[in-house]
Amino acid sequence: MQNQMFDAYNEMAQGSFEALRKLGEINLRAGERLFQQQLDLTNVMLETSTKGMEVVTKAKGYQELMASQAKLAQDYGQEFLKSYRSAIEVLTEARDSAADVMDQQMQAASKNVQVASETLKKAAAKAAA
Repeated sequence: MQNQMFDAYNEMAQGSFEALRKLGEINLRAGERLFQQQLDLTNVMLETSTKGMEVVTKAKGYQELMASQAKLAQDYGQEFLKSYRSAIEVLTEARDSAADVMDQQMQAASKNVQVASETLKKAAAKAAA
């Protein structure tokens, strides 16, 4: 019986380690993608700032300056919104992947509890006999 309990414990420990490894990979991939998006958004911000300075130096009047800056703000806003939506997509995928791992772990834990329960019942019946 002790060997069966140790085997069950070992199996649970290995399953837990594997689940943690999978969760770590999910978090790593999500972090890498979010970091890349942040770099891309920073690049867009710098490009927009550069274009803004060009507009200020090349504008031939107040109306042209305001129209150009409004267009830049609109373009930057659209890029920011696109980045926001992409980040939500990354986080949603990570959440779904993590939920799948946790569901698998719950199924494995349920199975292990049933096996342990049956083993204990057999041991108790054997001890009582």
